[in-house]
Amino acid sequence: MSTILSYPAISTLTQDNLEFLSVTFPKPTRSQLIALRSVLNDQKAPWRTYARGLVSIDKDAMLKEVAFKCSPRTADSVSLLIDCGVCLQAVATTPLKIPMAGTEQISLRL
Repeated sequence: MSTILSYPAISTLTQDNLEFLSVTFPKPTRSQLIALRSVLNDQKAPWRTYARGLVSIDKDAMLKEVAFKCSPRTADSVSLLIDCGVCLQAVATTPLKIPMAGTEQISLRL
């Protein structure tokens, strides 16, 4: 039996979430975060449904697709995000500034 994750369709990341993303996806792996956001934002994915203001995600199917399209390590990072309560809908849709070099952390794009 697969686990279904449900998130509000309109979600935002907290400052704690942004800091956790920065730690989970250090600079050498930030390109994987960009690819992950693309996978999570695919509204036609069979593992993602929308009803009554909620986005529901079949966790196992989504993790398989992330492992295939990004990498198995990225799928492990997503599992860590889920375990820590980070909203995957917010990861997919929140406008982010994702620096690929330097000392800046991931932040909201204003």
